Amino acid sequence: MDSVDLSLGLLVLAAYLLGAIPFGLVLGRLRGVDLRSLGSGNIGATNAVRGMGKGWGAVVFGLDALKAAAPILAGQQFLDRAAIPNFDAWIAAVAVAGVAGHIFPIYLRFRGGKGVACAFGAFFALSPIVAFAAGMVYLQILVLTRISGLGSLTATTVMLLGSWLHGDPGSTTGAALAVTSLIWFRHRSNLRELLEEATARRNSRSLPAKSAKISHATDTDPEMRDAAGAAPKN
Repeated sequence: MDSVDLSLGLLVLAAYLLGAIPFGLVLGRLRGVDLRSLGSGNIGATNAVRGMGKGWGAVVFGLDALKAAAPILAGQQFLDRAAIPNFDAWIAAVAVAGVAGHIFPIYLRFRGGKGVACAFGAFFALSPIVAFAAGMVYLQILVLTRISGLGSLTATTVMLLGSWLHGDPGSTTGAALAVTSLIWFRHRSNLRELLEEATARRNSRSLPAKSAKISHATDTDPEMRDAAGAAPKN
């Protein structure tokens, strides 16, 4: 391994170690709050909002996004693209390492957050237009459903499709696939809850319609009206 490959390997390792820093947990403890004992138990921005308020939640989101973006930006700025074979592939590996560090942090026995803010930060550095589109989708889903997990899964999927449609380098789209897979894997315990909540909301909307149909039927059909009003017989 030559010095260039060693430097790139160290950059990937640094991205993982930086991504593994649990800013939500650190800031929470400074404020006397342990995010792991509140709400979902997650150390990311969404649970930080629940435990510390919107302002601190935004700070956690920003720091998590920045820690994923910083190694990518450093590599793009200070490394000589022309002198490094497979430069884009190395930078994509740096992006995946940062998100993986947040999800599987060595400092917390590999039990970390869900990686959404880190994914946004990484793709803001790799493909800003795709990151912006995914962020807008997340906000729209959140406003419409009030379900952060649904917004996260939809946005990361849009990020993957957007990278492909935007014509990003194959390594960047590969990084999007890896990051999306990690985030879906991390949300696997939430999928059943999301489906149950969506089903419950759909059923709650259909009940008034069914009641209205029954009421209309009893009003227009004398036999049904008589049956509905008849007292039960012993």
